[in-house]
Amino acid sequence: MTGTVLVALAGLGSLSACTGSDDDAPKATAVDDTGKGVPKGDEATYLKALRAIDPALVADEKTAIDNGYNLCLDARNGMTTGEQVNDAISLFETDVKKAQRVLSIATANLCETPPSAGS
Repeated sequence: MTGTVLVALAGLGSLSACTGSDDDAPKATAVDDTGKGVPKGDEATYLKALRAIDPALVADEKTAIDNGYNLCLDARNGMTTGEQVNDAISLFETDVKKAQRVLSIATANLCETPPSAGS
């Protein structure tokens, strides 16, 4: 009977260990996924260029940077230039001309050029 109790207790210890690691795993994965999304670009030059177009575009610098990286992800996800411009209009709450310039600035300063882009 003592052996049965020890086996049961050993099993409970394993279950609690599994439960704890399951809770931690999704958090680690989420951090890894965001870290691999887009390499960090030249944020200072990006913000300076946006500010030169219209200071309102960088009223909240963190949001402006996040929006710029979103435009990079749009390109990586295969969106057309027109779709990216429309997204820039929405993200930056601006007109078409400024959105085109914002997209160009984000691409030049924040986005990594895909290897096939030059061919």
